Amino acid sequence: MNKKDLSLAALSGVLLALAFPMFDIELLAWIALVPLLFSINGKNPLQSIYLGITAGLVFNLILLYWIPVPITIYGKLPLPAGIVLLLLLASYLSLYTATLAFLVTFFRTRMGIPLVLSAPVVWVSLELLITYFLTGFPWGVLGYSQYLNLPVIQIADVTGVYGISFLIVVVNAGIYRVIERYMEGLSFRHGRSIWVALFVLLTAIGYGYWRLGSLGIRNPQSAIRIGIVQGNIDQDQKWDTEYQRETVDAYLALSRKVSEGGVDLIIWPETAVPLYFQMDETYKPEILKAAKEMKSYILFGSPAYEKDFDAVRYYNSAFMISPDMKVVGRYDKMHLVPFGEYVPLKKLLFFVDKLAEGIGDFSTGDGIKTLKMSDAEVGTIICYEGIFPNLSRKIVKEGANLFVNITNDAWFGRTSAPFQHLSMYSLRAVENRVPVVRAANTGVSAFIDERGVVTSSTGIFERGYLKAQVYVSGSKSFYTRFGDLFAYVCAIATLVLLTVAVKIVPKGSK
Repeated sequence: MNKKDLSLAALSGVLLALAFPMFDIELLAWIALVPLLFSINGKNPLQSIYLGITAGLVFNLILLYWIPVPITIYGKLPLPAGIVLLLLLASYLSLYTATLAFLVTFFRTRMGIPLVLSAPVVWVSLELLITYFLTGFPWGVLGYSQYLNLPVIQIADVTGVYGISFLIVVVNAGIYRVIERYMEGLSFRHGRSIWVALFVLLTAIGYGYWRLGSLGIRNPQSAIRIGIVQGNIDQDQKWDTEYQRETVDAYLALSRKVSEGGVDLIIWPETAVPLYFQMDETYKPEILKAAKEMKSYILFGSPAYEKDFDAVRYYNSAFMISPDMKVVGRYDKMHLVPFGEYVPLKKLLFFVDKLAEGIGDFSTGDGIKTLKMSDAEVGTIICYEGIFPNLSRKIVKEGANLFVNITNDAWFGRTSAPFQHLSMYSLRAVENRVPVVRAANTGVSAFIDERGVVTSSTGIFERGYLKAQVYVSGSKSFYTRFGDLFAYVCAIATLVLLTVAVKIVPKGSK
């Protein structure tokens, strides 16, 4: 392994990271893997692993540089501990890139399969695995880098975000082959890989423009007037009982401002009400009365609990109240944040405490529940639940025609993480053709339409509100109906290739 190959692999990691927020140089994603593919050219599968690790490690260290922020500032751990945890997470994630490098090299040496065919299939299979393995952490899925590239992301209503990743890797492999043929003194015009990549790219873009045109017509009767309130409550004060009055008053005051002229729904962020709303006698009547005065539904986050004999289960919940002062629904978060909302393997990791303050370990909700209002069925996504495509899909399949994401991204500080988090909801909107309304405590709060366009948004760490008309429909996309069919086909294809490749006896072997 020479320095040139390691440098090429590291360059791929840098280019990949620059394609994501806040850099947002999304065009770099289309060439980011080319250096890595050159670095593994001529290497055996085991040598390719080290180069894959290098690319993955550099990519994830840059993408996730913010990990020490919540760990050190809010988890109260020393900075070296935060850095070690970042290195551990980045090292784990780099194993997926290493697996990609190993498998495409293995398939090429055993069966002569071109990279343009093997690389995208393997990449998608690994992204699917990373979504579910060890509770899942699909934060750096390649398709998210294109959230601003509207014609490209429209295929997500068929393939999910994984189809965009597939497309990017196909193009990378095609560009690699063009350069390789040029260096060999061959004409690219007779290279089949190049034409495969070009065909896939043009088909996807053509579909994208067609879908964008067909989505331009809206029914005025489907419009819902929605207000978002961003309280910008300091994380250090959030669970301090001395600040409860100030917190609730801030949300009520902003709600009255956003309701001027009339709104149908007002949304507050995750745990905006930092107390047990269901049993509170001080603030609950005030919030119920406010809904009546503003003639609006209010959806907000608040912890909840259920008693089962001597046991008490706590939940990270969303409540919806109606203009007639009734609690019309509650959704309990189903996909919890490890070490943020609960400690996995708690008996083994007894010395580890979670980052979230003010409450014991949360329990998972018992199922998907839409919150119904007069003109919509709201599918609530709490915090990072929205980074899991299949969960959002199931919510829409259960009848939701509007996504509401309530979150508290104060944990991330002034880093790129809130913007990375936001980008994923553009894909949730496109996949299911359902608009997203996002209320974040410290930002980014936003309205996202069914094309994936962020139509308006706030800055981070500012107090304010947004107001817009949101259009809902009852139609369900191919992705909503059939889920990650495309990704599973890629996974099956990868397993078939691996099975065949293992059975092939290499040349020169007895």
